[in-house]
Amino acid sequence: MDEQQNKTEIINKILSGARWSIVFRLVAQIISWVSTIVVVRFITPDDYGLNTMLRAPLELLLLLSTLGLDLALIRAKNIEQDDLPNIFGWLLLINGLLFLAYFFGGSLIAAYFNEPSLEQLAKALAFIFLLIPFRVIPNAILDRHLKFKFKSLIELITGVSAAITTLVLAIKGAGIWALVAGTLVSNMLQIILLMILEPWFIVPSLNFSAVRRMMAFGGVLVLGGTIIKVTESLAFLLVGPILGAELLGIFVAAFELALLPLSKIMAVINPIIFPAFSKFQDQRDDAAHYLGKSLGIISLGMLPVMIGTACIAPEFVPVVLGAKWSAAVTPLILLSISMPFRMTTSFLRPVINSMGRADLTVRSGLAGLAVLLPLALIGANYGSIGLAVAVLASELIVAFYTISISGVVFNISFTKIGQCLYPAIVSSVVMAGCVLGTKYIFGQQAGIEGLIIEIGVGAASYFLTLRTFYRKRLMDTIELFFRRGKSPESSAHSSAL
Repeated sequence: MDEQQNKTEIINKILSGARWSIVFRLVAQIISWVSTIVVVRFITPDDYGLNTMLRAPLELLLLLSTLGLDLALIRAKNIEQDDLPNIFGWLLLINGLLFLAYFFGGSLIAAYFNEPSLEQLAKALAFIFLLIPFRVIPNAILDRHLKFKFKSLIELITGVSAAITTLVLAIKGAGIWALVAGTLVSNMLQIILLMILEPWFIVPSLNFSAVRRMMAFGGVLVLGGTIIKVTESLAFLLVGPILGAELLGIFVAAFELALLPLSKIMAVINPIIFPAFSKFQDQRDDAAHYLGKSLGIISLGMLPVMIGTACIAPEFVPVVLGAKWSAAVTPLILLSISMPFRMTTSFLRPVINSMGRADLTVRSGLAGLAVLLPLALIGANYGSIGLAVAVLASELIVAFYTISISGVVFNISFTKIGQCLYPAIVSSVVMAGCVLGTKYIFGQQAGIEGLIIEIGVGAASYFLTLRTFYRKRLMDTIELFFRRGKSPESSAHSSAL
């Protein structure tokens, strides 16, 4: 009885915090989404290409910036007295070294891509590493205590501030420096807010034995995340010289637009997934149940946007981005179709990690590395469209492989995953048919009017299909965000984390 009551309290606490977290993060992501689309109109494909060249090595180093200590701290059942001072000390040392590596490595990055301007940009971005140690521990503590509302409020403020900074500078013609400034503002403001709203002070220490067990667990998590990020970053690094700045910029713009719905939503729920599912690391059946329900709910909002983007891409690109981005239409269609597979993989990996099986995430990442890199090198020879085809094939293969190895942790299968996604898939297919049918019957309408009509037809057909054939799933999803204080027994088959 006590165990059941404890489980009820945990779920209610997660749901309560998650509701506010989702609201705050959705607002922040919508603002960021709109800002990103507007910013694209004021910068060139060359700027986007340079930004990708700059961020690829940066993101590889960022994977080493915590050594997984933050995730180990979140998942740890108990924290020893010496853990926090030693974690802080090692974070200061590690990020100091990474700062020096990126600051003085800017000349190498510029030489590799034959873009001299990258050197000064790299020196500016290097200061991110000096800021990281001051936000890792307070963020991890907030996650441990499931304070999603508080943390997401900070992220809302920093996200909006960064978006405004980037947008204003882009409009003023700052080009790539607008993107760099937005990143720096976001990191600095987050630290300031954490210090003001969640004060903490720790005298750093460097006792390795005190954090060795956390580094051992966190290191495996970092390895999995590193392989995943290395795969994508290496793909950009390898194909960059082949495509050149302009074609790379076109592909990256299409990739980021296709990824926007997923990246924005995963940014909302990822900070919740790991700490929430960690509470069920010893209750695998419950975790499997909530995994399936959560994935089904997420798909209801994600799939129609992904498939809808592919349907309206020919009208969306010239209207929203401008004629200079017309070459991004076909890559955007292909990449949007690949996103449902990426969504499934992106959701499964942190859940697997929370169960203590980071080794399976490593295997999933290695599969992505083995598949994407050769396909990307081949596809790059056929321009941005060839590279988009390579990404589509890779996402499909990796998604199926990740589902297959997840069965080691949960009682799930391709059939069960399909059942969770079925309502969203069917409704999205009907929606796509209605949108494409409208184009066929009335002809493709250019301009903002045609785009609005297609979006309206798509939204209406999706909602009506869902409401007609999957009304209970729709109502359960809506009810989830307004339910208060119900126990798992009363909602076990109609709710998710």
